[in-house]
Amino acid sequence: MIPRQHGDTETRLEGFEARLQDGFAWVNAHGREIMVGVGALLLVGGLVAGVTEWRSRRSDAAQTELAAIESRFTAAMGANPGEYFVPEPANAEQAAKAREAAVSELDAFIAAQGGSSLAEVAAIKAAELEVDLGKLEAADARLGALAGTLAASDPKRAVALRLRAYTLDQRGQTLAAAEAYSDAAKVESYPPRGILWIEAGDCFARANAPDRAVAAYREALATAPEVAEQLHVVQRLGIEQAKLDAVPAAAPAPAPTPSAPEPAKP
Repeated sequence: MIPRQHGDTETRLEGFEARLQDGFAWVNAHGREIMVGVGALLLVGGLVAGVTEWRSRRSDAAQTELAAIESRFTAAMGANPGEYFVPEPANAEQAAKAREAAVSELDAFIAAQGGSSLAEVAAIKAAELEVDLGKLEAADARLGALAGTLAASDPKRAVALRLRAYTLDQRGQTLAAAEAYSDAAKVESYPPRGILWIEAGDCFARANAPDRAVAAYREALATAPEVAEQLHVVQRLGIEQAKLDAVPAAAPAPAPTPSAPEPAKP
């Protein structure tokens, strides 16, 4: 059994015990007020407990509903229930219909759940399906809006930005993709940050921004040195650093030529 932490009230029990006699005398003199106060506390406590239970039931129901949407999608794709990696069916039309139906269900779920955490998860799932459907602009807009509402420390923000970076890269916006990867990598609560820095560095390299690529690769080496070593980040950094070293220093601007003095007037 995990030992229970003692609160501040418990640590000061001895002080309270020293005043018990005075306390009993006060209770005898103010019995009616105490009973009214206890009744109010019980009422408030009952309301709090009721709200907590209602929220818990609502959350459980929402989780069940989201799982049911995923289960229906898996079945529509021809996969077994509970299968984590859903294989692509041979029939492309079947896959497209399954994804379209799932996006519609997820949108309805998001509308019903408001700004809840599960609604945010559903938005990311919907964007993934939109990417698979080739609807990159719709996925980009959804993910951009979602990332703007999430806290900077929320790992879901890193997931949303990472997927958005992929959509931007697929749309040919390589520099914007690199910046999205960088923003995702800055979310410290997201474990695979090193991978995101590497992806950012690769995009910066392809966007002809070697200085930013070098900075991203260095972040990867500092954040996840083992992963960076496995993916040969040092070599990539060296390539981008060589590009920087090959750029000649800007020559100083020539000094302005002094104009000839005007001839003196007679």
